[in-house]
Amino acid sequence: MDADTARVRLDAGNAAFAALGAAGAELRIPVGPETFGLAGPDGLHQEPFAAVLGCSDARVPVELVLGQDTNDLFVVRVAGNVPGSDCVGSLHYAVEHLASLQLVVVLGHSNCGAVSAAVDAMLQPRGYLELVHDPALRGVIDSLLAGVRMADLALREIHGERVQHDPGYRDALVGVSALANAAVSATVLAADLRHEVVMGVYDLATRTIGSPGADGTWAPGLIEAPGDDDALAELLARAAQAAI
Repeated sequence: MDADTARVRLDAGNAAFAALGAAGAELRIPVGPETFGLAGPDGLHQEPFAAVLGCSDARVPVELVLGQDTNDLFVVRVAGNVPGSDCVGSLHYAVEHLASLQLVVVLGHSNCGAVSAAVDAMLQPRGYLELVHDPALRGVIDSLLAGVRMADLALREIHGERVQHDPGYRDALVGVSALANAAVSATVLAADLRHEVVMGVYDLATRTIGSPGADGTWAPGLIEAPGDDDALAELLARAAQAAI
């Protein structure tokens, strides 16, 4: 299996998961042989074909939304899918020591609580003061603020300065910020890991993973990490155009 095949497999797995809402659909949860006592005395060798940096949100169980089995994915989950030192170290381990690994995925999601908190910290700075005595939580929020600021700039560039007064501005900012955070994280990891990195945002309503396409509409499927600042700006501009 190569990186392209791995991405196709993940896209197909998510498409199957998203289709579960159809009439008569059923969910089959695969389990590994160790569940039935069939593994060897030392258990199975670790052989994931992809590593995923995702959010710890209970609504986004990574293996399920990607339609994968036990031992298919090396999963790192943290609030806001923030690539902190522990998370990056885990991904370094996977890339350097797991020969089966072909792909790294950064997976954001809609209505992310951590991203929403970062948005509110920017829009209502007084509320940020409540985090002063919680350095661990503040660290998560601080790491997301750059993406929130980038999303804010994209919305202003597309819709003008008065966009901040639009009734739907906060919701739009949360949505674009989730994409910005995933995109920036994917770009940073691609350079750091020197490995194939793709990204996407999981939409809680449709259960599909995707991103804004060339025409601004939602396009299912994982995409490559933006290769430079121009590619990142173009991606966020498409998201901003569709957000309001």
